[in-house]
Amino acid sequence: MAKKRERIGAGTVAIRLGSGARTAQDAGSGAGGHEATMVLAIYSVLATMLFAGTVLPFLPVAHGLVRVGDFPRQQYLALALALIAAAPFFADRTAIWLGILTLLAAIAAVQAALIAAFTPLARKQSAGFDPHRHDGDALRLVAANVKMSNRQRQAMLAELERADPDILVLMEVDEGWAAALSPLTGRYRHVVSRPQDNSYGMIVASRLELTEIVVECLLTEDVPSVVATVRTKAGRRFRLYALHPEPPVPHRGTTGRDGETALVALRVREETLPVIVTGDLNDVAWSKTTRRFRRVSRLLDPRIGRSVFSTFDARIPLLRWPLDHLFHSAQFRLAGMRRLAPCGSDHFPVAFDLVLCSQPETESRLEPADGDDVARARDLVGAARARDEKPIGGDWET
Repeated sequence: MAKKRERIGAGTVAIRLGSGARTAQDAGSGAGGHEATMVLAIYSVLATMLFAGTVLPFLPVAHGLVRVGDFPRQQYLALALALIAAAPFFADRTAIWLGILTLLAAIAAVQAALIAAFTPLARKQSAGFDPHRHDGDALRLVAANVKMSNRQRQAMLAELERADPDILVLMEVDEGWAAALSPLTGRYRHVVSRPQDNSYGMIVASRLELTEIVVECLLTEDVPSVVATVRTKAGRRFRLYALHPEPPVPHRGTTGRDGETALVALRVREETLPVIVTGDLNDVAWSKTTRRFRRVSRLLDPRIGRSVFSTFDARIPLLRWPLDHLFHSAQFRLAGMRRLAPCGSDHFPVAFDLVLCSQPETESRLEPADGDDVARARDLVGAARARDEKPIGGDWET
């Protein structure tokens, strides 16, 4: 009887252990299922966000909540590719996973197509300067958003002095910045100074002769632009537009910014002299509005076929996009472009070496505008004129 009880006891133990093993296995399976569900949910949310950020900026809606999606396209591309690369560790062959991965691949393709124009994969839009073929007047233009609240003024002064520009365009200049940079700007023959305490102050200093100077708030009160005719040492003339329109923010429309750049494009279109437009345009190079600006103005972008040339935010390497621009007529050749040290600003100053020649390199590089482009530009200008708003961000730097 004792042996029987032992056998029964052993059998009981075995059954209990087997039951416990099955329970643990079931529990493990449940944990794995929960983890898989969480990963799928994360992928679904990120893919949806990336899709919205990719598609919304294509809509004809002049609002910051829509337009800001244009900015981080490099980051969207990187995240989409990272999710695709990690998918083999998590995904299965169910329809929902295949749908998510197909969506991510489409997002990556759209972002890559927009960014590719600003890489060596594309044809250069601005002709490079060839001293054996071209003869013209060389000049260096430096544009710098100094950031009004930035206190590294001596470092910025030293960096701009090292760059030694022929034309210097300074943005976000208040009285303190104007005084700090006066040892540099005081050496220039022509200085147009409009310091302001609302982060839209501007100074244009030039060794080359400036005439027909206009300081004008184009469409928004207290947001000035500087327009002037520049005469080179050899007597060639061109028109310079220095701009700093409002930035996009999620709670306001972008009508002011979009209208200002549209107005400049329409004015440049009527110019008879070669033109340079430069400044912190608070828009990215690949946006719908910037592409329309190029077509309407008939100006060239030296970044196309060369480099994205991201200039903001100088403090955060992973969050950068091209906000500081220079566009020019086909009579100019590009000898070089580079970023300078930011010196406390959230923008990199940018330096462009250009050569103004007698004849345009070729008209085939221009992107033609159609009637819809011009009509849309005029609509944007009309909408901006109808506003009654204070400048965005006027108190950010105080």
